[in-house]
Amino acid sequence: MNRSQSNAVFSANVVAIPAASARLMVFEPCHGWREAVMNRLEELVRLEFGWDGYRGVPVTLENATFALRMLEAVCGPNAEAPQIVPGASGDLQIEWHSLKGDIELHVRGPNSVHAWRHLVGKVEDGDNLELTNDFSAVAAWVKEQTEPNLAPATAAA
Repeated sequence: MNRSQSNAVFSANVVAIPAASARLMVFEPCHGWREAVMNRLEELVRLEFGWDGYRGVPVTLENATFALRMLEAVCGPNAEAPQIVPGASGDLQIEWHSLKGDIELHVRGPNSVHAWRHLVGKVEDGDNLELTNDFSAVAAWVKEQTEPNLAPATAAA
């Protein structure tokens, strides 16, 4: 194959790139709860060894980063900020408590989360899940428990 033939072969697979008229912007998500969560996570990462009076270690940066990314995935912009509590081994407990029920996420490490939910008025012990990277169930829990229900306002209009 000579040079002109090889150019013809390669040029058949060329994809045109659009002109610079379209832009793709990268920015931080805009959630009302994000700043409070980031401040709390920074505080927990800065804990000193023995913060609990025993041998408690600070929350690891990996756990804090994973927790923030997980919350960005499961919480809508109008969700309530969760309570975030450190564990003695560098883990995190992320919680929402409301009149509707409770959600607790135990972040043991990146992609290692135990999720629990209890709804008020339900007899059973609650829902338990072991999660790694699919948090769609938790996203539904958080949405139904913490975000305002807009259906009555829409129906009245």
